[in-house]
Amino acid sequence: MSEFYAGPMATGENLFSHQDARNLLRHGGMRPDRDWLQFDCALSYGLVEFLRTLDVMEQFGWSPARCIPHGGHQMSLNIAAGLGLGGNASYPDLFQPYGGFPDGVEVIDGHITMPELPGIGERVAQIVSDA
Repeated sequence: MSEFYAGPMATGENLFSHQDARNLLRHGGMRPDRDWLQFDCALSYGLVEFLRTLDVMEQFGWSPARCIPHGGHQMSLNIAAGLGLGGNASYPDLFQPYGGFPDGVEVIDGHITMPELPGIGERVAQIVSDA
């Protein structure tokens, strides 16, 4: 498709392992200078496998900033914030009680500030710093 369409494309929400990501980046025609990868952290077997996927992305010349996790839940939100990814898909009214944003967080000009609260975000930071 990329040979016919010059604009940015996004995909990856139905790929669940670093092997799937490697095959996409090897054979899918995705372009690291303009396309977006949308792997779902929770469906991708959690943080450990997602970190393996980020390693594969790096091997193929992709920046973590080109990754915007799919899913719309707070697990992906915290992983995106903790790892400095390019953003996060959000569906504020779905997947409750885990969807949307933490209580009291406001969206301002398309951005949020993550609160300093105990929970998954703190754990993500701990795992990443231990890696």
